[in-house]
Amino acid sequence: MELTLPDEPVSLAPGVPTRVPVQLRNPYAQPLDLRIYLARGRAAGWATIDPAGVHLGPGETAEISVVLQTPPEQPPSSSLVPFTVHAEESSTGEPAGFATALFKVALPVPVTGKLVSRDGPHHEYELRLANDTRVQAPLRITAELDPPSGSVTTDPGAVLLEPGRAAVVAVHAKPGRPFTGQPRSFAVVVKVSDAYDAERPPFLTEVATGTRKPRVPTTVLFVTATVLAIGASAAILLTGDHNFLPFKKKPAATAAGAPAQVTVGKPYALVDVFPHRGADGGKAAADAALKKLQADNMPVRLVDSLASDTLADDPDGYWVLLQDGFGSPAAAEAYCAQWRSVAPKCKVTS
Repeated sequence: MELTLPDEPVSLAPGVPTRVPVQLRNPYAQPLDLRIYLARGRAAGWATIDPAGVHLGPGETAEISVVLQTPPEQPPSSSLVPFTVHAEESSTGEPAGFATALFKVALPVPVTGKLVSRDGPHHEYELRLANDTRVQAPLRITAELDPPSGSVTTDPGAVLLEPGRAAVVAVHAKPGRPFTGQPRSFAVVVKVSDAYDAERPPFLTEVATGTRKPRVPTTVLFVTATVLAIGASAAILLTGDHNFLPFKKKPAATAAGAPAQVTVGKPYALVDVFPHRGADGGKAAADAALKKLQADNMPVRLVDSLASDTLADDPDGYWVLLQDGFGSPAAAEAYCAQWRSVAPKCKVTS
């Protein structure tokens, strides 16, 4: 008698019934009437066999289920626990076969969802979420493009999903568009995570794919380049002036002037500071930090202190990640508290 259980460990949520499939096969030339049961152990008290009796003819296969349901108060654990399913002949009690698998008691996944394209504009999607559990689900929704060219946002970026309720999150993507060449493939990757546990793996990851056409078709670029080359050659032959060449190197542009003035209102939330140091004046590090925070959907902007009267208290200057426009210091404090997990240095300046 052959029994087959899942290779991967079975994840049980406290108090939630989980159905584990068991494949049965009779490789013998005579029929078998079997009784299925679990060996003694922790799982035996949580298990129900459906059905508990099976008849298999020669060479026949069947599938039954072991329904495991832990007590609601069972604490989650990362430990793997074995359980063994036995089959015995109903008439004689003779062992016919067995199989062993593993389970663990884990926190329930409180959300299900699907990412679908919206009718109308290109690269617009809806993430449809549902909470089929009996507990609240505080969720954080993030999105990214692969390859990371362009931008993508979610609206809203966080949802408190009540038991038995559903929600729709709008996903707006603007994939980078190649100037010329072949259409470029892209993927929009949306993740739904626990809003208060950054270390926990995402509950849900949904992916949508598409292509982005080039701004200028290859044929148009080739024809334009050919016309320009022919025109330049004809001008040289007629005038002898090589300045008609369309690809002549141009003189270097003059250095950029002083940065444009910006206004920073008080109170404001100071997120991070990068001094004007190094070959690029600290701009690369500041841009990288800004991109990371924006990928987490945090509203923040980058300001050059030399361009602001509010921030200009250092002659060497620095790049400042901040957010302003708050009506009161309390509103700025609430902003820092909301984004503390991604911006631990956030503090209020009034």
